[in-house]
Amino acid sequence: MIDTISVGGAELSIYEVVKNLKHTDPIVCVLYKAANGLQKEFEKDLIPLVFFDIQKRFGIGEAIQKLNALIRKEKPHAVHATHYNTEIICRLAVPKFKIPLICSLLNDTYSKERYALFSKKEILKLELYRMVDMLTAKRADKYISVAECILEPNSRYLNLPVDRMVVVQNGRDMDFYHNAKPLDKKSIVPEYQEEDVFLVSNSRVVRSKGFEEMFGAFEILAEKYTNLYLIVVGNGYDFAHYQERAKHMKKGNRIKFMGSRLDMPQILKACDIFWFPTHFEGSPGVVIEAMVCKLPIISTNIPSITENLVNGENALICKRGDIPSLVEKTEILLENPELGKQLAQKAYDLGVKKFDIKTLAAKQEQVYLDLIEEFRVKGIKPKF
Repeated sequence: MIDTISVGGAELSIYEVVKNLKHTDPIVCVLYKAANGLQKEFEKDLIPLVFFDIQKRFGIGEAIQKLNALIRKEKPHAVHATHYNTEIICRLAVPKFKIPLICSLLNDTYSKERYALFSKKEILKLELYRMVDMLTAKRADKYISVAECILEPNSRYLNLPVDRMVVVQNGRDMDFYHNAKPLDKKSIVPEYQEEDVFLVSNSRVVRSKGFEEMFGAFEILAEKYTNLYLIVVGNGYDFAHYQERAKHMKKGNRIKFMGSRLDMPQILKACDIFWFPTHFEGSPGVVIEAMVCKLPIISTNIPSITENLVNGENALICKRGDIPSLVEKTEILLENPELGKQLAQKAYDLGVKKFDIKTLAAKQEQVYLDLIEEFRVKGIKPKF
C-alpha cells in the first residue's frame, strides 16, 4: 500500500520490486487521488491496482474504512505500507486482523539537516508527525530499510529495536538501463552544439534536494563555461519557484526544465555529469540510475551517499549546502573528462553488483515469507 504512484523514486522502487516478485501475488493499493504517472507501467505488467481515491489531506477515517473492507475481501497474508500517511493508516487498521504488517524506512526523516531547512512553524508540524510516528511505530511487525546508515537514527527517533529492521536497498532493472539508447541531445536542447555540456539533476524539485546550491553553482559556472546547460528532470513543490528564478538569472535560458519523465536512462545517457547535492536521503534511486548509466556523479557528504560513493574513487563528493564546493568539484570534471569516465566506470561496477532488482526483490520477498511463517509457527491466525 502506498500514498500515490506518481513518478518518483520511492514509487518507482515499489514498481520495480512488485514486478519481480516470484512467490507471492501482490495487490498494490493506492491511497490518494493524484496524477498517478506510473499507473500504465503497473498495468502493462498486469499488476493489480486498487485505488481508494482519497481526496482529503489525510482522510484517515475514510481510508481505514476502505482498507478494512479490502482486507476482508482479499484476505491477504501480509500488508506492506510505504510512505508516512499510508503507514500510519495501516498501523491503525491492520493489527486487529492478526496478519503481519511491514513498514518502510525510506529516509533519515527526522535528521537535524532536515530541521535546519524548516521554519519554526514547520518544525512544530514535523515534531507532531514524529510523535504520531513514534507512538504507532511498534504496531508494525517489521521494517524494511533502504539503507544501513538510517537504521540507527530511525531506531532512535521511533524508539524501535534495530532487530525489528532489515536492510533491502533500492534496486533497478539492469536490462532496462543497459539496453537504453541516449536521447537525441537536440530533443533536450534544440540549440545544442557539439561542444555543449549537460549537467543533469533528477529528483523532486524541492529545496532539500540541493536546488539552492545547484542554481547558485550554475550561475557561477555558466559565466566561465559558456557551453554549459543544466537539465532539471522531475517535479515538486518548488518547481514553479525555480522556473521563475531561472527567468531572472543571467544564464537562466540555459536551464531546461523537463518535468517528470519515464525515459530516464535515455536522458541520463545523453548527459555528461549527474548533480545531486541533496541534504538528506535514504537510498536515492536516482543515484543508482546514474551509476548504471555510467554517468559521473557529484553528490554530498551525507551518510546515505557515502555509504556507496567514495570521493575520488567512484564519484566526487562536495560539502552539503556549500555552493563553492559544488563549483569546485564540477570544474574538476569539466577540466578533466577522462577522470569522469574513470569514476563513472567504478560506480557502474558497484551499481550492477549491488543494486540488481532481481536479487533485491527476492530478498524482500523472503522477508515477507519469513514473517508469514513466523506468524504461522506462533499459532497467530488471521481474523478476517
